[in-house]
Amino acid sequence: MSFSDREKQLIRAAFAWGQITQKEGYTLSDLEIEKSVLFRRLLAGRPPLAFPPPLRHGFPWYEVIEGRSEHVVNASEASPEHSIIAPGSKPGDTCILIDGAFWRVAETLREREEYLVEWGEYPMQWRLQKHWEVNYEMTQQLHSFRQENPEANVNLASRNGQREYSEFRVDDDQTVWLSEWHLTRLGLPGWVWVGYEVDAEPSVHSLVSLCQDQLGPLVLGVTGAERGPGWLRIEQVGAEARYIKLGDELEYKTLIASAMTEFERLLHGIAGDDLEVMDRRDSELLRCYRVPMQLAPLEQFDLGDVNYDLVPENAYAG
Repeated sequence: MSFSDREKQLIRAAFAWGQITQKEGYTLSDLEIEKSVLFRRLLAGRPPLAFPPPLRHGFPWYEVIEGRSEHVVNASEASPEHSIIAPGSKPGDTCILIDGAFWRVAETLREREEYLVEWGEYPMQWRLQKHWEVNYEMTQQLHSFRQENPEANVNLASRNGQREYSEFRVDDDQTVWLSEWHLTRLGLPGWVWVGYEVDAEPSVHSLVSLCQDQLGPLVLGVTGAERGPGWLRIEQVGAEARYIKLGDELEYKTLIASAMTEFERLLHGIAGDDLEVMDRRDSELLRCYRVPMQLAPLEQFDLGDVNYDLVPENAYAG
């Protein structure tokens, strides 16, 4: 008897899910199978992340690690009370409840307004920030009530000109403001965690910029050589940049010429089963990864029609 490709995929997914759930202490009950986000992820061909993702309302929240968007969330006051159950926290650490799970507070930027938070073992941070917006409907209702009930004793303003509630505040002009918390990832996205972190090759430490654009180094290679390993920048957030290895024996002159005009061809010309990825902050190496090629979202990295001016590092060498 032979199995179809779909049946083989199902067996692999079930085996991987069983290993993970056993390690984490879950039972293989019908209820666990029905509600398992991880099992559905495995069936879709996506592997587990290197570390357990954050939970959101009790379910694994993969998008906050792998995605690129800002999320509207509910958050509590920061407190050290629950540090013992927050992943990656030590007793006494300040934690904050975000959509039903306790995150570790790395830094308080503004008390009750803005924090830098972390989750578990991920070397990433997110900004949790309270945003205030005018609610015109509630403002109009308040004004209408005052007009219709001029004798009513309604005083929502405190001595300093406004009074803040858990979800709204009213200013001196009797304008109603509603608050919501926004959670935004800082730095590069975590899609690389479908792979695994590896030690850097010796050549990585001697890489230099071969050409750059407005954002900084675009292509990295070996200084003084005509050929060698070449790395292409595919993402940048602030001072952090992510590079992928295009090959080991590349002609640098051709690579520089192709870096912008044939960006897509360079991406799809990468050979091998694994993609080598490197994160850097300025010239400092942060970490290296290997990611299965079919799981790398290379189709998302398109510089489009932006006309960057490429400047080789040695363009002005005398």
